[in-house]
Amino acid sequence: MSQRIYDLAKEAASKAVEHDQKNEYNQAVSQYLRAFDLLMSLVKYTDNKRLNNYYAQTAEKYLNRVYVIKDKRNIASSTMPLSMSDEQREIIEGTILMEKPDVKWEDIAGLENAKRAVNDSVILPMKRPDLFKGRESYQAMLLHGPPGCGKTLLAKAAANECDLPFFSLSAADIMDKYVGESEKRIQSLFQQARGNQPSIIFLDEFDSLSPGSSSESSPVQDRIMAEISSQLDGAKSRPDDRFLFWGATNSPWKLAPRIIRRFSRRIHIPLPDYDARHEIFRINIHKKPKIDIMGDVDIPELAKLTEGYSGDDIKKLCMDAWYIPIHELVDSGEIETKNPRKVGREDFLEALRNRKPSVSPEVVASFNEWAKQWDSM
Repeated sequence: MSQRIYDLAKEAASKAVEHDQKNEYNQAVSQYLRAFDLLMSLVKYTDNKRLNNYYAQTAEKYLNRVYVIKDKRNIASSTMPLSMSDEQREIIEGTILMEKPDVKWEDIAGLENAKRAVNDSVILPMKRPDLFKGRESYQAMLLHGPPGCGKTLLAKAAANECDLPFFSLSAADIMDKYVGESEKRIQSLFQQARGNQPSIIFLDEFDSLSPGSSSESSPVQDRIMAEISSQLDGAKSRPDDRFLFWGATNSPWKLAPRIIRRFSRRIHIPLPDYDARHEIFRINIHKKPKIDIMGDVDIPELAKLTEGYSGDDIKKLCMDAWYIPIHELVDSGEIETKNPRKVGREDFLEALRNRKPSVSPEVVASFNEWAKQWDSM
């Protein structure tokens, strides 16, 4: 796969040079940018440091040549990647998920401080715009914390509470599926949000898009963040814009300070405490859908035994326990003739023995330390 991408990059670069020499600058820019983005995709997935540096340096040369051509020829912005045909727009917009979430506040266990912050930032201004008229709102928010702790659920619940369209896109959608389309995707995302406002934009894996520091950043990341910053700055100058931009990250320490400050509110979504774990077990056993359990299942006991587990860990643990009686029927050859027995305490304990927490104490400590420095909640 890497060799194929490299061959495509070489082919694009060769075409770019050919057009450049013929003074066909529009075509040259298009091919230089294609070569640039192909090489930057290799940078992301190449472990070999020497190759990584070569790809990055070569890509930067191509991008620099684009800037030189643009300055010399004053190429109109319509020839740059931000222009798109109707067909391209349809393809890009097809990967942006707009939905009306059905997640409710009661579906989210714990996170009371985060819920209050979201209520202050989103729900109150939407329900009582008269109280917030003339005041700057928290338009850009960053949700950070270990994976599986409810960042996406929180955003969806806020959208549902206010009956807002919810636009969701991940870094993988922007960076991988359509090489060279990164800025187009960002632009399309904001255009759709404006066309359906008030609305919420939710960009997952935000740290993958953002440069960590001047020494670590890549040109493609700089271009993406420049586009996001431009869209947010434009929103500040347009009073009619009523969309909210939320980024989510499992690695907030990868973000450069200048990027962090773009978010007027930064909210830590931690691992669930005892009360939250108790509620997560209750929700997953009795509501999603109901698991038929024996009377010896002790939810308070399970909540105590799962300290350090994320909400997603507990959800999967419940599924593991539910499958044990089913596997017994499969092993005995009776799966088509009998119903599984009820799930008991020992099933949950066995599932617990086989499923460990997905987040280490060291990672939790890193999140807590970062939150002390940067949280605005």
